[in-house]
Amino acid sequence: MINSNIRQMTRIEYIMKYASLVIEVCKNTAFFPSVMMAQALLESSSKEGIPGASLLASKYNNHFGIKARINWKGRKVALSTEEFMNGAMIAVKAWFRVYENAYQSFADRLQVILRNPRYRNGGVFKASSANEQAQAIQRSGYATDPNYAAKLIAIIRKHKLEDLDKDVRTESPEPTTNGQCP
Repeated sequence: MINSNIRQMTRIEYIMKYASLVIEVCKNTAFFPSVMMAQALLESSSKEGIPGASLLASKYNNHFGIKARINWKGRKVALSTEEFMNGAMIAVKAWFRVYENAYQSFADRLQVILRNPRYRNGGVFKASSANEQAQAIQRSGYATDPNYAAKLIAIIRKHKLEDLDKDVRTESPEPTTNGQCP
């Protein structure tokens, strides 16, 4: 069900609401829950900085701005977004994945990273700290913003998100290949 009646949350409320979900999704992977939570806080925020309040997150349950590429078989929506190109932010129209609930968004986001070899080759799953993983994600081309890793690291530090990483990380599993989230 699409949630179009979300109330405004603080970052702390967002963290409390989704912490157990992030930990569950990242368990038995080599992905730091702190990095996933920082990405969710950053990607799902409205222009005013309210987490979970972007149109994509609040109405379509897509907390990470995951685009619907040609192989996506699920529902999708075309929305305006901003991309960093040629040294400037520009407005573009893009297709994004639509999810029935937040869990699907978080689980699929991890699968997108696991399935794409550029992240494995870029060292995302070999990182020994959340900071290293944030930098590896940016180096691997996850976001067009040249300050993306620095923003994630600042969010992790500010909200002490490293606490989410305790007893969660192991070796990276093989990705699922069904093209859809679990």
